[in-house]
Amino acid sequence: MTDNIPVHLRITGLTPSNDDVDSRRLAVADLAKTWGKVKDVGSIVSKAAAIAVSLGGDGNPTAEFGTEVQGAIQKHASAFLYEDRPLEVGVCAGMAAVAMLAPDPANHGWTILDVYSNALWSALAFQPALGDGKRETLRREVMDRAQRRSLDSAERARQRDAVPDPVELVVTIGEEDKVTTNFKKAALDAIEALRRNSALDREELDFLWWSQLSRSRLLDRPLSTLSETVRLVGSGIEASNHLRRLPAEVHRDLVLRTVDVDPEFDLPELLAQISVDRALLAAGVHAAGNVTAHPTVFPLLNAIVTGNADVVGSEIKRKVSTWGARALLEGALSRNMATGIIKQ
Repeated sequence: MTDNIPVHLRITGLTPSNDDVDSRRLAVADLAKTWGKVKDVGSIVSKAAAIAVSLGGDGNPTAEFGTEVQGAIQKHASAFLYEDRPLEVGVCAGMAAVAMLAPDPANHGWTILDVYSNALWSALAFQPALGDGKRETLRREVMDRAQRRSLDSAERARQRDAVPDPVELVVTIGEEDKVTTNFKKAALDAIEALRRNSALDREELDFLWWSQLSRSRLLDRPLSTLSETVRLVGSGIEASNHLRRLPAEVHRDLVLRTVDVDPEFDLPELLAQISVDRALLAAGVHAAGNVTAHPTVFPLLNAIVTGNADVVGSEIKRKVSTWGARALLEGALSRNMATGIIKQ
């Protein structure tokens, strides 16, 4: 794939040499390979959060993350120090993320790259846009790639498998009357396809039944009695609890089906709007420990669980429909993190 490393290296204000570009390109490949092998879900989300920090704000990475990226660059450019050129950490980290997320998703729906893409999308989408146009272009490139792959993966994960035709059973009697058959091979593919399709059918039915309700089970009240803010945020959290994969666009549409006035609030104002129901909403959050451990990836759910809105981006006013969609995204990621099961 074509990368934009030569363009993004000019973020530092210097004109990069051919050696600069080549060494950073090699470092990016090394980082993408290393990060793509991390299997612990919490570690992946932490890495995504660190990447997002290096891309946003003042561009200064955490010391641990800066040192990690510095080590990758020094393998190919031994004089590099991240303290001298901290913005290059974001360039290399961002390009490594784009490289990691380049392959088309498989149909599993919960892989290493799915965690990266959803965590990066969530963290970067909450950040304020940057005044530096070059840095904002880089940040947007990573965010757009993470969002697109997340949605593509969610759609792909819900495609039913074709159930293979039965294979003729063969029984062989060998020496000493030892009997062997091809039964396992003949049946395994069909059973696996049927099992996967059944799980997707169950998710679809659960979600559609939920969408037909005129009552919030989480809040134990009719939807018509809830304020628009509580209704949409609560719907996002509640809907995420019915998903067995990460959310697709159709799930967002169903969560937002009752949008009306769609007022705008920043995060502290949103907390004030839901204050009476915050404890009930927090009770619907899966793996609250994971949420509070990664507040930049789960800014909304962390605020609901802790009551603390002190996170970068909290001052931005967003429509209630945006908060509802974010509740769905964060809730589904948190729920899947709770399973701890991941496919490479």
